[in-house]
Amino acid sequence: MPPDSQNLVWIDAHAHLQDPRLAPHLPQVFARAAAAGVARIHVDATCEADWPAVAALADAQPSATLVSFGVHPWFIRDRSARWLQNLRDVLAARPAGIGEIGLDARMGDSLDADREAVFRAQLELSHELALPASLHCRDAWEPMLKILLAAPPHPAGLLIHAYSGPPDALPALAEKNVHVSFGGTLTRPKNVRARENAARVPAGRFLLESDAPDLPPTLPAGAEKHLVGEDGKLLSEPAYVPWVGQIVAEVRGTTPGAIAAETTATARRLFAKLWA
Repeated sequence: MPPDSQNLVWIDAHAHLQDPRLAPHLPQVFARAAAAGVARIHVDATCEADWPAVAALADAQPSATLVSFGVHPWFIRDRSARWLQNLRDVLAARPAGIGEIGLDARMGDSLDADREAVFRAQLELSHELALPASLHCRDAWEPMLKILLAAPPHPAGLLIHAYSGPPDALPALAEKNVHVSFGGTLTRPKNVRARENAARVPAGRFLLESDAPDLPPTLPAGAEKHLVGEDGKLLSEPAYVPWVGQIVAEVRGTTPGAIAAETTATARRLFAKLWA
């Protein structure tokens, strides 16, 4: 971890620890997260097929995880005929949020209208149940912002993970109780958009994430690389969250301690119903 982030408490606001790439390494992943001060990891499901694995993680690591269930825009083809009722059922069974849900215009599969309908249904459910929801958006900022800004402020709060949208939209999103999170892409020196967003997002409206095992950070020379995939590339994991926090502190002109305290307080507020 960064040397000046020791003894701080961090929250990983978005991860996929149910991913098969991490399954053989989960004991070490949780141990490294704890050693890095990452007190809670918010694990988001992606499709009905992985809901049981996410629930099992919550049961196995109740003091280290928070969980959400939903249908990711990449996997709408895989949903069952009663997927929405199944989602209601799993949400009624344990403290949980809704996610990962959203829009993605880069799929090239002619299913964008269906994808938006699935997203809207889950977003409406999050309003109805007053549960936080975690959102994915890639190359679909115009329809995403249109939907979010036309709705009333969310009763529990929304989180757009790995935010790459326009900086000018951040104040309006904050008024709708929408938060954003930053992960490994923020550490890439050439990612000017992410750093501008991290600098401009209103206080109390941003969190940190690993998106494990994807979107790993660019680590400084000498930092330990824990896991690599079959392609030899670094896999992300919650223990890297303090590195992201350090970059956020730099761009906001403050300290890692201040960022850790602020993002932990924000996570506790946003995910309050998951913290049972």
